[in-house]
Amino acid sequence: MSTLRDQTALARCVAWDAVTSLGESAAETLLLLRAGLCNVTQSRFVDAAGERVMFCRAPSVPPDVAGIGRIEALGRQALDGLCARLRDTGRDIGDATRGRRPALLMLCLSAHYEGDDVIRRLRECFGAVFPDIDIEVFPFGRAAGSPALAHAVRRIGEGRLVIWGGVDSLHDWRVLEALERSQRLLTSENVDGVRPGEAAAFIVLEAARAPVDIGVYGIGAAREPHPVGSEETSKAAGLNGALDRALTPLRAAGGRSNAWLLDVSHEDYAAQELQNVIPRLADVLGPRAGLKMPLKELGDPGAAAMPLLAVLAAEAWRLHIADDDTAVITGCSDDGARGAVLLGADDIEEARAA
Repeated sequence: MSTLRDQTALARCVAWDAVTSLGESAAETLLLLRAGLCNVTQSRFVDAAGERVMFCRAPSVPPDVAGIGRIEALGRQALDGLCARLRDTGRDIGDATRGRRPALLMLCLSAHYEGDDVIRRLRECFGAVFPDIDIEVFPFGRAAGSPALAHAVRRIGEGRLVIWGGVDSLHDWRVLEALERSQRLLTSENVDGVRPGEAAAFIVLEAARAPVDIGVYGIGAAREPHPVGSEETSKAAGLNGALDRALTPLRAAGGRSNAWLLDVSHEDYAAQELQNVIPRLADVLGPRAGLKMPLKELGDPGAAAMPLLAVLAAEAWRLHIADDDTAVITGCSDDGARGAVLLGADDIEEARAA
Protein backbone atom coordinates (compact mmCIF):
# COMPACT_ATOMS: atom_id res chain seq x y z
CA MET A 1 0.00 0.00 0.00
CA SER A 2 1.61 3.20 -1.15
CA THR A 3 0.16 5.42 1.57
CA LEU A 4 -0.25 3.25 4.68
CA ARG A 5 2.19 0.42 3.94
CA ASP A 6 4.17 1.02 7.13
CA GLN A 7 1.09 1.54 9.34
CA THR A 8 -0.57 -1.27 11.28
CA ALA A 9 -4.16 -2.08 10.39
CA LEU A 10 -6.63 -2.39 13.24
CA ALA A 11 -8.68 -5.02 11.39
CA ARG A 12 -9.05 -6.67 8.01
CA CYS A 13 -12.29 -6.45 6.02
CA VAL A 14 -13.15 -9.97 4.81
CA ALA A 15 -16.55 -9.61 3.16
CA TRP A 16 -19.32 -7.03 2.96
CA ASP A 17 -22.70 -6.28 1.45
CA ALA A 18 -25.54 -3.77 1.63
CA VAL A 19 -29.17 -3.17 0.71
CA THR A 20 -30.12 0.41 -0.18
CA SER A 21 -32.71 2.48 -2.01
CA LEU A 22 -30.74 1.90 -5.23
CA GLY A 23 -29.83 -1.76 -5.08
CA GLU A 24 -30.16 -5.13 -3.40
CA SER A 25 -26.38 -5.46 -3.14
CA ALA A 26 -23.30 -3.33 -2.66
CA ALA A 27 -22.33 -3.78 -6.32
CA GLU A 28 -25.75 -2.70 -7.61
CA THR A 29 -25.80 0.31 -5.31
CA LEU A 30 -22.31 1.50 -6.23
CA LEU A 31 -22.75 1.11 -9.98
CA LEU A 32 -26.18 2.77 -10.05
CA LEU A 33 -24.91 5.54 -7.81
CA ARG A 34 -21.99 6.18 -10.16
CA ALA A 35 -24.47 6.27 -13.03
CA GLY A 36 -26.17 9.21 -11.32
CA LEU A 37 -29.45 7.51 -10.43
CA CYS A 38 -31.64 8.49 -7.48
CA ASN A 39 -34.64 6.38 -6.50
CA VAL A 40 -36.97 8.98 -5.01
CA THR A 41 -40.62 8.04 -4.69
CA GLN A 42 -43.74 9.13 -2.86
CA SER A 43 -44.18 7.55 0.55
CA ARG A 44 -47.54 6.69 2.14
CA PHE A 45 -47.08 9.56 4.61
CA VAL A 46 -48.72 12.95 4.15
CA ASP A 47 -47.15 16.12 5.59
CA ALA A 48 -48.91 19.06 7.22
CA ALA A 49 -49.38 20.73 3.84
CA GLY A 50 -51.26 17.69 2.53
CA GLU A 51 -48.44 16.57 0.24
CA ARG A 52 -46.97 13.09 0.19
CA VAL A 53 -43.50 12.89 1.73
CA MET A 54 -40.82 12.02 -0.80
CA PHE A 55 -38.70 9.07 0.24
CA CYS A 56 -35.73 6.98 -0.97
CA ARG A 57 -37.16 3.51 -0.38
CA ALA A 58 -35.46 0.15 -0.82
CA PRO A 59 -37.41 -1.54 -3.65
CA SER A 60 -36.81 -4.96 -2.12
CA VAL A 61 -39.06 -4.20 0.88
CA PRO A 62 -42.82 -3.70 0.35
CA PRO A 63 -43.95 -0.13 1.16
CA ASP A 64 -46.57 -1.32 3.67
CA VAL A 65 -43.94 -2.97 5.90
CA ALA A 66 -43.02 -0.54 8.69
CA GLY A 67 -41.40 -0.30 12.10
CA ILE A 68 -39.25 -3.13 13.38
CA GLY A 69 -40.58 -5.38 10.60
CA ARG A 70 -38.88 -3.14 8.07
CA ILE A 71 -35.62 -3.24 10.04
CA GLU A 72 -35.81 -7.04 10.12
CA ALA A 73 -36.40 -7.27 6.36
CA LEU A 74 -33.57 -4.90 5.44
CA GLY A 75 -31.11 -6.54 7.84
CA ARG A 76 -32.00 -10.09 6.81
CA GLN A 77 -31.52 -9.32 3.11
CA ALA A 78 -28.14 -7.67 3.68
CA LEU A 79 -26.94 -10.54 5.89
CA ASP A 80 -28.03 -13.06 3.24
CA GLY A 81 -25.92 -11.14 0.75
CA LEU A 82 -23.04 -11.11 3.21
CA CYS A 83 -23.16 -14.90 3.42
CA ALA A 84 -22.96 -15.12 -0.37
CA ARG A 85 -19.96 -12.80 -0.36
CA LEU A 86 -18.30 -14.93 2.30
CA ARG A 87 -18.73 -17.93 0.02
CA ASP A 88 -17.08 -15.92 -2.76
CA THR A 89 -13.98 -15.69 -0.55
CA GLY A 90 -13.95 -19.49 -0.27
CA ARG A 91 -15.49 -19.56 3.21
CA ASP A 92 -18.83 -21.25 3.73
CA ILE A 93 -20.76 -19.69 6.59
CA GLY A 94 -20.79 -23.07 8.31
CA ASP A 95 -17.01 -23.29 8.08
CA ALA A 96 -16.67 -19.68 9.24
CA THR A 97 -18.65 -20.34 12.42
CA ARG A 98 -17.92 -24.04 13.11
CA GLY A 99 -15.99 -24.56 16.31
CA ARG A 100 -16.35 -20.91 17.27
CA ARG A 101 -18.45 -19.08 19.77
CA PRO A 102 -21.60 -17.52 18.25
CA ALA A 103 -21.07 -14.80 15.68
CA LEU A 104 -20.94 -11.31 17.18
CA LEU A 105 -22.74 -8.42 15.50
CA MET A 106 -21.92 -4.84 16.43
CA LEU A 107 -25.18 -3.27 15.28
CA CYS A 108 -25.78 0.46 14.75
CA LEU A 109 -29.41 1.45 15.32
CA SER A 110 -31.48 4.56 15.85
CA ALA A 111 -32.33 5.36 19.46
CA HIS A 112 -36.05 4.76 18.87
CA TYR A 113 -35.34 1.07 18.13
CA GLU A 114 -33.63 0.53 21.47
CA GLY A 115 -35.18 -1.99 23.84
CA ASP A 116 -35.08 -5.63 24.93
CA ASP A 117 -38.00 -6.65 22.70
CA VAL A 118 -36.35 -5.14 19.63
CA ILE A 119 -33.07 -6.93 20.33
CA ARG A 120 -34.90 -10.21 20.89
CA ARG A 121 -36.71 -9.91 17.57
CA LEU A 122 -33.55 -9.02 15.70
CA ARG A 123 -31.64 -11.88 17.32
CA GLU A 124 -34.36 -14.30 16.23
CA CYS A 125 -34.50 -12.86 12.72
CA PHE A 126 -30.75 -12.66 12.11
CA GLY A 127 -30.20 -16.00 13.86
CA ALA A 128 -31.70 -17.69 10.80
CA VAL A 129 -28.64 -16.43 8.88
CA PHE A 130 -25.98 -16.63 11.61
CA PRO A 131 -26.99 -19.26 14.18
CA ASP A 132 -27.16 -18.04 17.80
CA ILE A 133 -25.83 -14.64 16.83
CA ASP A 134 -24.94 -12.30 19.70
CA ILE A 135 -25.87 -8.66 19.16
CA GLU A 136 -24.38 -5.60 20.80
CA VAL A 137 -26.46 -2.53 19.99
CA PHE A 138 -25.21 1.03 19.51
CA PRO A 139 -28.37 3.19 19.30
CA PHE A 140 -26.60 6.44 18.50
CA GLY A 141 -27.74 7.36 14.99
CA ARG A 142 -25.44 8.28 12.12
CA ALA A 143 -22.27 8.45 14.24
CA ALA A 144 -22.87 5.03 15.83
CA GLY A 145 -20.47 3.43 13.39
CA SER A 146 -17.38 4.71 15.20
CA PRO A 147 -17.98 3.27 18.72
CA ALA A 148 -19.41 0.10 17.21
CA LEU A 149 -16.32 -0.39 15.05
CA ALA A 150 -14.00 0.37 17.96
CA HIS A 151 -15.73 -2.33 20.03
CA ALA A 152 -15.58 -4.75 17.10
CA VAL A 153 -11.81 -4.25 16.80
CA ARG A 154 -11.39 -4.95 20.51
CA ARG A 155 -13.37 -8.19 20.30
CA ILE A 156 -11.87 -9.68 17.15
CA GLY A 157 -9.49 -11.88 19.15
CA GLU A 158 -12.28 -13.81 20.90
CA GLY A 159 -12.38 -16.63 18.37
CA ARG A 160 -15.71 -15.72 16.82
CA LEU A 161 -16.98 -14.24 13.58
CA VAL A 162 -17.22 -10.48 14.15
CA ILE A 163 -19.56 -8.36 12.03
CA TRP A 164 -19.80 -4.58 12.04
CA GLY A 165 -22.85 -2.99 10.53
CA GLY A 166 -26.06 -1.04 10.83
CA VAL A 167 -29.65 -1.03 9.70
CA ASP A 168 -32.13 1.82 9.80
CA SER A 169 -35.16 3.21 8.04
CA LEU A 170 -36.67 6.67 8.20
CA HIS A 171 -39.83 5.13 6.71
CA ASP A 172 -41.43 5.62 10.12
CA TRP A 173 -43.98 8.27 10.99
CA ARG A 174 -42.42 8.99 14.39
CA VAL A 175 -39.21 10.00 12.65
CA LEU A 176 -40.87 11.90 9.79
CA GLU A 177 -43.20 13.75 12.14
CA ALA A 178 -40.30 14.79 14.36
CA LEU A 179 -38.37 16.05 11.32
CA GLU A 180 -41.39 17.99 10.10
CA ARG A 181 -42.05 19.56 13.51
CA SER A 182 -38.47 20.82 13.58
CA GLN A 183 -38.73 22.00 9.94
CA ARG A 184 -36.01 19.54 8.90
CA LEU A 185 -37.99 17.43 6.41
CA LEU A 186 -37.02 17.98 2.77
CA THR A 187 -40.10 19.09 0.81
CA SER A 188 -40.89 21.26 -2.18
CA GLU A 189 -41.34 24.14 0.27
CA ASN A 190 -38.30 23.34 2.42
CA VAL A 191 -35.09 22.74 0.50
CA ASP A 192 -33.09 22.81 3.74
CA GLY A 193 -34.04 19.42 5.07
CA VAL A 194 -33.45 15.68 5.29
CA ARG A 195 -34.41 13.35 2.46
CA PRO A 196 -35.57 10.18 4.26
CA GLY A 197 -33.90 6.95 3.23
CA GLU A 198 -33.04 3.48 4.52
CA ALA A 199 -30.29 0.89 4.27
CA ALA A 200 -28.61 -2.09 5.85
CA ALA A 201 -24.85 -2.63 5.53
CA PHE A 202 -22.49 -5.17 7.12
CA ILE A 203 -18.78 -6.00 7.03
CA VAL A 204 -17.09 -9.16 8.37
CA LEU A 205 -13.88 -8.29 10.21
CA GLU A 206 -10.90 -10.34 11.35
CA ALA A 207 -7.56 -9.67 12.97
CA ALA A 208 -5.11 -7.90 10.68
CA ARG A 209 -2.54 -10.17 9.11
CA ALA A 210 0.06 -9.10 6.58
CA PRO A 211 -0.67 -8.36 3.85
CA VAL A 212 -3.98 -6.63 4.52
CA ASP A 213 -5.80 -6.15 1.23
CA ILE A 214 -8.56 -3.94 2.69
CA GLY A 215 -8.33 -2.81 6.29
CA VAL A 216 -9.43 -0.41 9.00
CA TYR A 217 -6.58 1.93 9.99
CA GLY A 218 -8.12 4.69 12.06
CA ILE A 219 -11.25 5.33 14.16
CA GLY A 220 -12.23 8.63 15.70
CA ALA A 221 -15.12 9.82 17.84
CA ALA A 222 -15.95 13.15 19.44
CA ARG A 223 -18.91 15.33 20.38
CA GLU A 224 -20.09 18.57 18.83
CA PRO A 225 -21.10 21.05 21.57
CA HIS A 226 -23.44 22.92 19.21
CA PRO A 227 -25.34 20.35 17.08
CA VAL A 228 -28.19 21.04 14.66
CA GLY A 229 -30.91 23.06 16.38
CA SER A 230 -28.50 24.78 18.76
CA GLU A 231 -28.72 28.54 19.15
CA GLU A 232 -24.92 28.72 19.17
CA THR A 233 -22.94 28.68 15.93
CA SER A 234 -21.03 25.46 15.35
CA LYS A 235 -17.31 25.60 14.63
CA ALA A 236 -17.31 21.87 13.83
CA ALA A 237 -15.20 21.09 16.89
CA GLY A 238 -16.72 17.61 17.15
CA LEU A 239 -16.18 16.55 13.55
CA ASN A 240 -12.69 18.05 13.53
CA GLY A 241 -11.86 16.07 16.67
CA ALA A 242 -13.17 12.80 15.24
CA LEU A 243 -11.26 13.31 11.99
CA ASP A 244 -8.05 14.23 13.80
CA ARG A 245 -8.15 10.92 15.69
CA ALA A 246 -9.06 8.79 12.67
CA LEU A 247 -6.48 10.40 10.38
CA THR A 248 -3.52 10.01 12.76
CA PRO A 249 -2.05 7.06 10.77
CA LEU A 250 -2.45 8.95 7.48
CA ARG A 251 -0.65 11.98 8.85
CA ALA A 252 2.05 9.76 10.39
CA ALA A 253 2.64 8.27 6.95
CA GLY A 254 2.80 11.72 5.38
CA GLY A 255 -0.04 10.70 3.11
CA ARG A 256 -3.09 12.29 1.53
CA SER A 257 -6.43 10.88 0.49
CA ASN A 258 -8.44 11.60 -2.63
CA ALA A 259 -11.48 9.58 -1.50
CA TRP A 260 -13.81 11.18 1.05
CA LEU A 261 -17.26 9.70 1.64
CA LEU A 262 -19.16 12.13 3.84
CA ASP A 263 -22.59 11.73 5.39
CA VAL A 264 -23.57 15.26 4.37
CA SER A 265 -27.21 15.58 3.30
CA HIS A 266 -29.15 18.56 1.96
CA GLU A 267 -29.14 20.55 5.21
CA ASP A 268 -27.32 23.88 5.39
CA TYR A 269 -26.03 22.97 8.85
CA ALA A 270 -24.12 20.00 7.43
CA ALA A 271 -22.68 22.09 4.59
CA GLN A 272 -21.53 24.79 7.02
CA GLU A 273 -19.97 22.14 9.26
CA LEU A 274 -18.01 20.86 6.29
CA GLN A 275 -16.86 24.39 5.46
CA ASN A 276 -15.40 24.62 8.95
CA VAL A 277 -13.64 21.27 8.56
CA ILE A 278 -11.97 21.59 5.16
CA PRO A 279 -9.31 24.16 6.17
CA ARG A 280 -8.13 21.79 8.91
CA LEU A 281 -7.65 19.03 6.32
CA ALA A 282 -5.32 20.88 3.97
CA ASP A 283 -2.41 18.58 4.83
CA VAL A 284 -4.34 15.36 4.06
CA LEU A 285 -6.57 16.36 1.14
CA GLY A 286 -5.18 14.78 -1.99
CA PRO A 287 -4.53 16.77 -5.19
CA ARG A 288 -7.52 15.05 -6.85
CA ALA A 289 -9.67 14.94 -3.72
CA GLY A 290 -13.35 14.40 -4.32
CA LEU A 291 -15.69 15.09 -1.41
CA LYS A 292 -18.48 12.64 -2.20
CA MET A 293 -21.87 12.86 -0.48
CA PRO A 294 -23.79 9.70 -1.46
CA LEU A 295 -26.66 10.35 0.96
CA LYS A 296 -27.98 13.08 -1.30
CA GLU A 297 -28.86 10.35 -3.83
CA LEU A 298 -29.42 7.41 -1.47
CA GLY A 299 -31.42 9.32 1.14
CA ASP A 300 -30.47 9.55 4.81
CA PRO A 301 -30.06 5.94 6.05
CA GLY A 302 -29.74 6.98 9.69
CA ALA A 303 -27.61 4.66 11.80
CA ALA A 304 -26.63 2.59 8.75
CA ALA A 305 -24.71 5.57 7.31
CA MET A 306 -21.12 4.83 8.35
CA PRO A 307 -21.19 1.07 7.63
CA LEU A 308 -22.85 1.84 4.28
CA LEU A 309 -20.20 4.38 3.27
CA ALA A 310 -17.48 1.92 4.32
CA VAL A 311 -19.11 -0.81 2.20
CA LEU A 312 -19.19 1.52 -0.81
CA ALA A 313 -15.48 2.25 -0.37
CA ALA A 314 -14.62 -1.46 -0.06
CA GLU A 315 -16.77 -2.34 -3.06
CA ALA A 316 -15.03 0.29 -5.17
CA TRP A 317 -11.71 -1.38 -4.35
CA ARG A 318 -13.13 -4.83 -5.15
CA LEU A 319 -14.36 -3.61 -8.53
CA HIS A 320 -11.07 -1.75 -9.23
CA ILE A 321 -12.83 1.61 -9.67
CA ALA A 322 -11.64 3.36 -6.50
CA ASP A 323 -10.20 6.87 -6.51
CA ASP A 324 -7.37 6.14 -4.07
CA ASP A 325 -5.85 3.50 -1.82
CA THR A 326 -7.36 5.24 1.22
CA ALA A 327 -10.88 6.36 2.05
CA VAL A 328 -12.20 8.63 4.80
CA ILE A 329 -15.71 8.07 6.20
CA THR A 330 -17.70 10.41 8.45
CA GLY A 331 -20.89 10.15 10.50
CA CYS A 332 -22.75 12.92 12.34
CA SER A 333 -25.69 12.30 14.69
CA ASP A 334 -28.37 14.84 15.55
CA ASP A 335 -27.40 14.80 19.22
CA GLY A 336 -23.85 15.98 18.46
CA ALA A 337 -22.01 12.65 18.32
CA ARG A 338 -19.38 12.64 15.57
CA GLY A 339 -17.46 9.75 14.05
CA ALA A 340 -14.77 9.17 11.43
CA VAL A 341 -13.04 6.09 10.00
CA LEU A 342 -9.93 5.66 7.86
CA LEU A 343 -9.86 2.68 5.49
CA GLY A 344 -7.01 1.54 3.27
CA ALA A 345 -6.43 -0.92 0.42
CA ASP A 346 -3.22 -2.57 -0.72
CA ASP A 347 -1.81 -2.59 -4.27
CA ILE A 348 -4.55 -0.47 -5.84
CA GLU A 349 -2.45 0.21 -8.93
CA GLU A 350 -1.80 -3.52 -9.43
CA ALA A 351 -5.52 -4.20 -8.99
CA ARG A 352 -6.41 -1.63 -11.64
CA ALA A 353 -3.97 -3.22 -14.07
CA ALA A 354 -5.23 -6.76 -13.42
